[in-house]
Amino acid sequence: MTPSEQLMELAKAASLKLDETFSAPDVLPFTTEALAIIRSRPDLQVTFEEAFLNMKAVAPPEFVEVCMHALRWTNVKLAFERRHREVVAQNDWRREPYYRHCLDAFEDEWEDASDFYASYFRSPDAG
Repeated sequence: MTPSEQLMELAKAASLKLDETFSAPDVLPFTTEALAIIRSRPDLQVTFEEAFLNMKAVAPPEFVEVCMHALRWTNVKLAFERRHREVVAQNDWRREPYYRHCLDAFEDEWEDASDFYASYFRSPDAG
């Protein structure tokens, strides 16, 4: 299985877990593993970026948000900004929250990082 396929499998597994528990922090084991795969293969960043841009149908937004908060990839952010503008222009209010929440995750002050994922994103000296 390729690293990109592993990433997609983790996204699907995170979706299944959240469908059972409805608890956002339950996504962290899947994102932790995904980030380890991604960081071990910096040569595949473009491939991973494409995977994130194409995983809306299989991944819960929480999976994408946590990964993007950790990675802050400019190309993904720009694509999400473009898609967000498109769905707003189309008055597609079902898809709009997905892109808005994903874009929020790129911010340093992303509220969910401290509310739901504090154990993961807490700085070591925040103690």
